[in-house]
Order: sequence, then C-alpha cells, then structure tokens
Amino acid sequence: MARRRKKRREDEETSYWLSYSDMMAGLLLMFVIVISFTMMQAKTQYEADARQLLSQQQKLDQQRETMLTQQATLEEQESTLREQESTLKEQESTLKEQETTLESQQKEIKEKEIALQTQTEQLAAAQTTLNQQTQELEKQKEAAAVQQQQLAEKQATVDSQTLQLTEQQTLLDQQASTLETQQKQLEEQQAAITAQTEQLATQTRQLEEQQSRIESQQLQMQELIGIRTELVEALRQAFEGTAKVSVDSKTGAIMFDSNVLFDFNESELRPEGEEFLEDFLPHYFNVLLSDDFRDYVSEIIIEGHTDTDGDYITNLEISQQRALAVATYCLEDEDGVIDEDLVETLRDIVTANGKSYSNPIYNEDGTIDMDASRRVEIKFRLKEEEMVDQMMDILNE
Repeated sequence: MARRRKKRREDEETSYWLSYSDMMAGLLLMFVIVISFTMMQAKTQYEADARQLLSQQQKLDQQRETMLTQQATLEEQESTLREQESTLKEQESTLKEQETTLESQQKEIKEKEIALQTQTEQLAAAQTTLNQQTQELEKQKEAAAVQQQQLAEKQATVDSQTLQLTEQQTLLDQQASTLETQQKQLEEQQAAITAQTEQLATQTRQLEEQQSRIESQQLQMQELIGIRTELVEALRQAFEGTAKVSVDSKTGAIMFDSNVLFDFNESELRPEGEEFLEDFLPHYFNVLLSDDFRDYVSEIIIEGHTDTDGDYITNLEISQQRALAVATYCLEDEDGVIDEDLVETLRDIVTANGKSYSNPIYNEDGTIDMDASRRVEIKFRLKEEEMVDQMMDILNE
C-alpha cells in the first residue's frame, strides 16, 4: 500500500510538471498580448494628452487676444478721460474769471449808487445825467442777471460732466479689476500647462524605458530560441547515422529503444546496454554541456516509458526503475563513464522520471506501436523559467 501511494505521488508530480510546462507557454503568450495592449494604450493616452494640450494652448491664445483688445479699449477711455478733465479745468478757469468780473461789477454798482445818492442831494440839475446813468445801471443789472444765469447753466454742465467723469472712473475701476482677474486666470492656466507638459515628458520617458526593457527581453527570448535551435542541430549532427538513436527535430529529445538497454519486463541494464551508454553518454554530454550551451541548460530529464500491456502501476514502477538505472549509470562514482568534474555538474541538473504507458507511440493507422513505446528518452530544459520571472517582474513594476 505504501509503495502504491508513493507511485501515485510520483505520477502526480509528473503530471504536475507537464501542466507546469503548458502553463509557462500560456504565460509567455499572455505576456506578449499584455505588452502589445499596454503599448497601444500608452500610445492612445499620449495622443489624447497632446490634443488636450493643443486645445488649451489655443484657448490661451484667444484669451491673450481678448486681453490685448480690452487693454487698448482701456487706454482709449483713459485718453478721453484726460481730455474731459482738461476741458473741465478750462471751464472752471473761465467760471472763476466771470465770478471775478461779476464781483468787480457789483462793487462798481455799489460805488455808483453812493455817488448817485450824493449827486442827487447835491446836483438836482444833473437829473438827466442821473437818469441816463440809471438806465445804464439797469442794463448792467440785466447783463449781470444774464451772466448769472449763464453761470448757473455752466455750473449745471460742470456738475453733469463731473457725474459722467465719476461713472467713467467707476467703469475704469471695474475693467481694471476684470483685467487683473483675467491675468490671474492666465497665470493659473499657464502653470497648469507647464505641469501637464512636465507630466507628459515624464510619461514619455517612462514609455521609452518600458520599451527599452521590452526590447531587451525580446532579444533574450530570441537568443534563447536561437540557442535551442542551435543545440538541437548540434545533437542531430552528432548522432546522425546512428541507427539506435533518434533526435526530435523540435525539442532535441533523444529517444532509443529500451530493448537495447533492458530485457523484456526487466529494469537492470544489459551488458550491451551498458556498452551502448558508455559510447553514447560522453558524446551527448559533450554536446549538451559544451561551452556554447552549458550556461543555458537548467535540467536534464531521463524518462522511462512502457507499452500498454499490463496495469498502469506495474508499468510505472518498471519505467521509473529503468530511468533510475540509466541515471545511476551516468552518475556513479567508481568506474564511471563520465568525468568526475562533469558528474558533479550533472548531479545538480539530472532527474529521472517514470511515465508508465502515459505517452505511447502510435502507428500510422492509429494503433499503438508496442515495441516503439518501450523506450528511454533523455530530454533537456533551458532556463526559460528565469526569463518568465523577469518578464513578470517588469509587468508588476
């Protein structure tokens, strides 16, 4: 019972790693889609901000033209006001002169009245002259009355002009207040435009930095894809013409018939199998762990597979034992076929898995090829997980 549980856990771990590999491929596709969408969204936001900035600049130009027009109108009104003030001063000067003349005339009338009284008492004979003087005095009084009336009319005109001047001054103050308010609004809008310009520049720099990181990751991905292609080609050339070895042209997986290594339904290596591995393994590891590819290999997986004859658990046990036998032959300390320094490296990256009959080989007619299904495969994995983690970190920034 314990052995069955252990085998079930091992099968679950194998399924887990297959699912994990599929998930990594899905994440890579999702990353490319998210990056494309992010770039399109950033470009759309950039164009919208540019249009908004242009619209605000046009409004600012219109407000400047309005302010210049109001400034010109204000200057014209100030010029008119100065002219009216000059006219008012002239009228006030004329009025003062007329008042002085009137006072002089009134004083003269009083003096003449005194003289007239004296002459009436002293000179009765001068009555005719007195009458003439009296008539002249009446005329002067009438002229004085007319002048008084004109003075009153001019005073009314001055009062009216003073009122107009007060109203114009009030209007001028209002326009000055409006101009000051518009000036403040203009300064606020200018500050807002400056802030938006700085924000747009910051977003542009961030977009350029993100684009640079994306391009760097794309180069790394292209490099990794190129490394896999080169590695698969190197393995194909190394074992080209070897009848017992098959190299998958896409994944680089090595597959050979388990009958070469084991007797039927057995998990102990045959002498012929050991001889085959003694010749095969050094060549394989010399290619896989050469200076060109060593830094890119993260795991070497030895898988045992069976045909569909028998129950799954029994086949799982024998497939696991066969994979373990090949791994042990690779990594044994004494009389090993691999250099000791290379063995230390392999111990960090070699794993052995049994697949039972979960992945059989099919004939062209859809039936299972029992002989081909009984096989051992050696696969490798490159450091794809590290690149996926790096890309996820970039997306989370």
